[in-house]
Amino acid sequence: MKHVHFNSSIECASAIIISRKITPSSYMVINKIGKCRTFKCSRNSEAVILKELDPKEAYHNIHSCLDLNDKLESEDIFLAINCKKSPKIELINHTGRHKAQACNTSEYTFAKVSKQFPNIADLNPQKNIVLLENIELLEE
Repeated sequence: MKHVHFNSSIECASAIIISRKITPSSYMVINKIGKCRTFKCSRNSEAVILKELDPKEAYHNIHSCLDLNDKLESEDIFLAINCKKSPKIELINHTGRHKAQACNTSEYTFAKVSKQFPNIADLNPQKNIVLLENIELLEE
């Protein structure tokens, strides 16, 4: 299923990321996963789940999509990968006019729509990011 609205997210064991510009950023820590390298994917980005998590449960956002072939499409995507080294980013022919950068992840991957396409109407009410770390703190 395709997800295009602001704050839609996926979590998986492996994904393919395609974007016109993939920029490495800093690290972040996700409970139960560890230190993850973050990236900003801008200018027409997409992320597709290639391999589901085992067990199939969300680790970072309670509303994340977890099914095989779930897809995010948006203007900008925030990406976090549990890896020590950045994945190899390749230049590919993506459309008739534009090349794109692509990478395959083989570790835990979290991707979230940070800016949706301007021609798509806003979801009303907006999707919320509900971090599992915050829920665990409230229960204790």
